[in-house]
Amino acid sequence: MKMCQALARHKKSHVTLYGKRGSWLKNAFLYYGVNDTFKIKRSILGKIPLLSGATRLLFTFFHAGLIKRPDVYYGRDALGLMILCYVFKRPVFFEAHQIPARQYQKWIWNALLKSKRLKGVVVISKALAADFKNDFSFYTKPILVAHDGADIPRQAPQKIPQSKWCGRKGIMQVGYTGSLHQGRGMELIVDVARLVPEMDFHIVGGTNEEVKDWEAKGIPQNLYLHGSKPHSKIAAYLDKFDIVLAPYQPRIHIGAGEDISRWISPMKLFEYMAASKPIICSDIPVLHEIIQKGRNGLMVSSQDPTQWVDALCDLSKSQSYREALGQEGFKDIQDHYSWNIRADHVIEFIKEHL
Repeated sequence: MKMCQALARHKKSHVTLYGKRGSWLKNAFLYYGVNDTFKIKRSILGKIPLLSGATRLLFTFFHAGLIKRPDVYYGRDALGLMILCYVFKRPVFFEAHQIPARQYQKWIWNALLKSKRLKGVVVISKALAADFKNDFSFYTKPILVAHDGADIPRQAPQKIPQSKWCGRKGIMQVGYTGSLHQGRGMELIVDVARLVPEMDFHIVGGTNEEVKDWEAKGIPQNLYLHGSKPHSKIAAYLDKFDIVLAPYQPRIHIGAGEDISRWISPMKLFEYMAASKPIICSDIPVLHEIIQKGRNGLMVSSQDPTQWVDALCDLSKSQSYREALGQEGFKDIQDHYSWNIRADHVIEFIKEHL
């Protein structure tokens, strides 16, 4: 949604996003807080395994056959793009966020990457580019590294009134936004919260079932679970935090179970930086592409809660230190990691290799 908004701001770009329909999402523009400057075409089925994906592809091809033929197909769906290469014979650009783990996925990628219609590949980290070249050595076409990003705030976020805030007044507020999938560090946050009862910890994210599971396990009194919130509301929560956490683990799993820890370019970090918040982040290799220790964030062991406690205590003692880290992160968003800058790089890449 953010990339479509950024791509659509170019005067000669007409963007249509194809995706699946979900009952939880009535107004995608409102939910993500983006302008309705592009079209969305959503298939009729939601999350039914296999059937949903097949229906979405048929829906996409049906509409692609009715409308004026696009100049470029760009996306992350390897199967859909592979079929588009052979059916509609238009230029295709593929954005990859991981290396496929399953054999049928590798077959699809091979077919896509060998197509004459594929003109280039965009990857989200230098680490992914290196593994991509190693695993698909036959691929000799262009590759662009484009990290994920965040919007530069154009106005102050909507405030959450203190009367509606569950945290204690005058206490350091420590926050995390994102999913509770395995490898995101929820267990570490629980351990750290128990070790630092003089601070409040907030988790914004997770399904209702995940929140109930953690509450059933027993969490410290200074840890608050807010559950999932519309993306457009995240900035208001970030505004309440003094320090933010990115406790990624050595193995990070997504919904399908694949480990993506070698290649991630987490939007969470960029949104933290856009909010000018001091970040404490796990010291895993790929994140060194974004975080420079001591300049725009702190990096500590993903396995040692005491290092997180020490970092929290250091930051809590110096407001100027927190502000300096936050300001450097915000400057990086302005100079390198905004969605608009990313879209500019992608459009330049497409124009160069069409």
